Amino acid sequence: MRFQSLISPIAFALTAIVLLYCQSTKSGTDSAESPTLKTVATPYTAVTLTTQESPTTQSEEKTTDESRKPFRLSSRFHLKKGTDEGYLIVKFELPKKSYIYSLTQPELFPKTKITVAPSPHFSLTGKQRFTPDRNPKVIESDPDFGVRLEKHSGVVQFFAPIKINKTITANELQVKIEIDGQVCNETTCLPISRKKTTAKFAGFFDPTDKKTGIPKKANPKKN
Repeated sequence: MRFQSLISPIAFALTAIVLLYCQSTKSGTDSAESPTLKTVATPYTAVTLTTQESPTTQSEEKTTDESRKPFRLSSRFHLKKGTDEGYLIVKFELPKKSYIYSLTQPELFPKTKITVAPSPHFSLTGKQRFTPDRNPKVIESDPDFGVRLEKHSGVVQFFAPIKINKTITANELQVKIEIDGQVCNETTCLPISRKKTTAKFAGFFDPTDKKTGIPKKANPKKN
């Protein structure tokens, strides 16, 4: 009996100590977890705000992109029916009141430059130079700068005679082209640096057919 009465208080004390330790551990765990919950909540809220604001951000980015690309650039090549010769064409579509300088613009202002990457599959024939489908607007002495300016506006296309080699078919050929220069409007000018375009085959034409033989706007005009 004395042995049992002696153990009971000791057991009771040990039980109390264990309970207190468990409560202390649980409390410590809860307090350690709460900062983690707050940390997770903060970036989640930021992501939500970003998502809600994204239409405005995308609109601003689109405006910025448009301002960086104020023109449309494309290229293609046509071949005369029954031959491996034709025209390589680079086309600019400029916004209203915008312009580019000519291929022959005198120094001081950057002329438009068209560079065709060399390839074993084709060659530029003739003088190997591009010609515009219409002459540029010429200002002999600009009132602001006192120099000659040569400008193209609206839609303008540049042509160079091309010959396809026997090493490739017309449909397989891709002609890599780079453009340098600048696009200007009434207030600002945007440099064009190594702007790329790839010309692909756009069909044959019959030079003897005056109505349908030559692709639309594919024949350089002479003033």
